Amino acid sequence: MRLILAGLAALAAIYLVILLLVFVFQRQFLYFPGEAVPLPSYLDQMGLESVVIRSGADGDLRSLWREPTRPDSPVILLFHGNAGSHFNRIPAYQALAGAGAAVLGVGYPGYGGNTGAANEMELFQTAQENYDWLIRKGIKAERIIIVGESLGSGVAAHLASHNDAAGLIMVAAYSGMDDMAQRQFPFFPARWLVKDRYRSIDRIDRINMPLIWIHGTKDELIPFAMGRRLFDAAKNPKTAFPIKDAGHNDLWDKDIGKIIRDVATKLVPGVAAKKPVS
Repeated sequence: MRLILAGLAALAAIYLVILLLVFVFQRQFLYFPGEAVPLPSYLDQMGLESVVIRSGADGDLRSLWREPTRPDSPVILLFHGNAGSHFNRIPAYQALAGAGAAVLGVGYPGYGGNTGAANEMELFQTAQENYDWLIRKGIKAERIIIVGESLGSGVAAHLASHNDAAGLIMVAAYSGMDDMAQRQFPFFPARWLVKDRYRSIDRIDRINMPLIWIHGTKDELIPFAMGRRLFDAAKNPKTAFPIKDAGHNDLWDKDIGKIIRDVATKLVPGVAAKKPVS
């Protein structure tokens, strides 16, 4: 009996140590920033400009900007996923700009040469600063399409719940990072330990703009059913684009850029009549 109790005590101690490590290092499990920064000549070749969104004593916060082809073109404000950086999304920016749209690819703190470190409050602040940068350029809210993919969908939902825009596009979106954590660590009380919660499910019904939801039916990371739950909780008008047989990381290979371009031209006045997407 003593041996059994000692064994159980040892297992409990190991469990608590692992639990503590998961709690302390949880942001290392969530954010995987890429640090590489391409040469300005390469960005110029791609038709992009690295722009300063915020200046600080410790350095600048920069994003990538592509000018619109016309004064009435849509402006896509894109929040990327948790790995790499905005520089890794250059092919996506080019795909989205194919119809003449402007693109602001948001650079996160700690990603792609930016100072700071990513966390929920920092990303929410960064989102607002990028949105405000567009407004200061004279771009009206009715031309802005907010797009968030994966991790960025939670950032985009928060921004859309506090600002006006022509529409919100959520790609491979989750209900909340606490739900995701519990799914990834089912043997721990993970949902109660999460610091960066990104609870889109709690704010989706406060978003007053057209919603477009894009999700792979075979997403192995963020279940299709979780994204559908978020979509069902949103107000109308809303449109779902389930991408048959697509996973989490191959959505752009399925040409979702065309979906986003088509949606943008329907939502932004001056490019097409403003009406709900059908």
